[in-house]
Amino acid sequence: MPEEKGKREKEQEQKEFHEAYDWYRDSVKDGYIFIMTTEEIDFCKVGDEKIPKEKLFEKGLEIRIFNEDREAKWFRTGIRKHFAFREIQDDEKAEKDNLLWWNESQYLDIDEKETKKSGRKGEVCATGGGIYRLPLEVYTNAKIRIRNYLEEDRDTGELYVKDWRMVGFGEWEV
Repeated sequence: MPEEKGKREKEQEQKEFHEAYDWYRDSVKDGYIFIMTTEEIDFCKVGDEKIPKEKLFEKGLEIRIFNEDREAKWFRTGIRKHFAFREIQDDEKAEKDNLLWWNESQYLDIDEKETKKSGRKGEVCATGGGIYRLPLEVYTNAKIRIRNYLEEDRDTGELYVKDWRMVGFGEWEV
């Protein structure tokens, strides 16, 4: 009986994950998906996913669906753990008050020579080896934009990064 109960709970958890994933994927327009599983890392545009939801549930460690305005994130510390979830959606106050957040742009690990040599469309070679998909046409100076959210420590008054999220790709100034 306990085995059957565990199986039902896992099936229910998987159903809820699939429904939430579909809802966020469909609601994030002009967005991207970052996927880290036990086997691979993938970046893609929403609607261009190559990894099935069943595999995301079974092997996923971190999944982010994001655009300029929001991010939904599922994550877990181990494959036998349950997914935790958090969503960040910027509001008008956050957009106007840059004391609450700041953007940083980080260069992506791309070996341009090897990427050109490989001729793989939509995939890049990392400088230390390995290949990953990247939803960009031009890879020169490609960066990912990260938004850091700040909070004030009540005791010291110091600001610290409470959370962060992915925002998009581009060639922004640092």
